[in-house]
Amino acid sequence: MIAPAKTSQPLQHGFTLLEVLIAVTITAVIGLGVWQVINGVVNSRDRVNELAEQFDGLQRAMLLLERDIMQVVNRPARDIYGDFQPALSSRDDDFSLVLTRQGWRNPLGIRRSGLQRVGWEYTGSELRRRYWPMVDQGQEDDSRDVLLLEGVKRLEVRFLDSNRSWQPQWPTDEVMAGLTPGSRPDVPLPLGMEVTLEHERFGTLVRTFALPDFDPAVAQGALNQANQAASEAEEESTEEEGTTQQPGETTGATGQGG
Repeated sequence: MIAPAKTSQPLQHGFTLLEVLIAVTITAVIGLGVWQVINGVVNSRDRVNELAEQFDGLQRAMLLLERDIMQVVNRPARDIYGDFQPALSSRDDDFSLVLTRQGWRNPLGIRRSGLQRVGWEYTGSELRRRYWPMVDQGQEDDSRDVLLLEGVKRLEVRFLDSNRSWQPQWPTDEVMAGLTPGSRPDVPLPLGMEVTLEHERFGTLVRTFALPDFDPAVAQGALNQANQAASEAEEESTEEEGTTQQPGETTGATGQGG
């Protein structure tokens, strides 16, 4: 009797514990590397966004400062006590610079002046801008305050007088000594201004501004000349109209007599 042939079955081999540990270790190392790369990209993006936001704030602050200075007008303002204050001053206890500017936009057509009283305040780490809807302040404080820039370490302003000399304060001590309390101050504007701002990230920035050269006497003279020219033109126009009407009136009178 012949015995049945035995069929050989393939042996099934699994992973050993050592191989599993090696595979898990390799996967963990790869995952850790990918996480570090992604984390670095995210952190870099956050830093770039933060830097861009701070730079936009710096640009916005310097743009507003430039607009205020370049549109300054020599119009004194009254404080809450009714006393006159110079149009441009750095002697206010609460502000590094206070000025009266023109060109305040009015897209809604509100009945108000186009002039605006503006104060720039340095708190030690922040640069803030405050403005008043009315140039002459009332008893109630209706001002509005805006935070423009953080991380400011220093803010200095100096002024160029008519002798081409830089002054740390405006009005100067000589001008302040000649002012009469309670009277409207007749203080000329400086020829220029220099603003130095030190930021903890962007370093030191220096901007120099040439103020508008406005002479009230010259402006009044030009206005008087324009008014005189308009009056002469109106008189000539009236004379020409009278000369043109005379022949018609004569003709009408002759026709009535016939």
